[in-house]
Amino acid sequence: MMRAFLPRFLPLAVTVLLPFSATAQGDRMQWIYNRYVEQNPLDTYLGLVYGIPETDAMQASITCSIGANWIYAAVDLGAEVEGLADGASATVALNAGGREFVEQGSVFRHEEGIWGVSLALALDDPFWAEVSRGGILTYRVNERAPQTLPLDGIAEPLHGFLGDCIAIAELPAEGTTAPAGK
Repeated sequence: MMRAFLPRFLPLAVTVLLPFSATAQGDRMQWIYNRYVEQNPLDTYLGLVYGIPETDAMQASITCSIGANWIYAAVDLGAEVEGLADGASATVALNAGGREFVEQGSVFRHEEGIWGVSLALALDDPFWAEVSRGGILTYRVNERAPQTLPLDGIAEPLHGFLGDCIAIAELPAEGTTAPAGK
């Protein structure tokens, strides 16, 4: 019963994003990759978060998503979105490793204090190579004040996440083995 519940509950739990100040993040925040593989890829959860382990406090959540015609990374970033309507389109300027990326996203508000912007990024986007180098990601929503996201420690979990997401349809369900020949 609990096993069936986890994959459906976790995507909701990890969407809790809070805009944290750099001092509030401290050394407790870290990059964590969680995966719960089910037989049906649509029930599988692959998620990379920057947050405090074993809490719902996080600044970023990256989940593997299956769309109508593609598999992509849904990137939720905690950000100040005061005055923007839930679901409103937002321009997000991202800078990683000195390289600027501009993406269209949408504003989300899950409840009081849980807000930000959501982006859909291709798994082969050059953004991932820049992010994997570590350092700092700076992002701005609609030309507002920039926010920073530490990237140190992201390389290994990001590599695992992207590799699993690309192959989500072939991942063996937890408790099973891969089919012969794979």
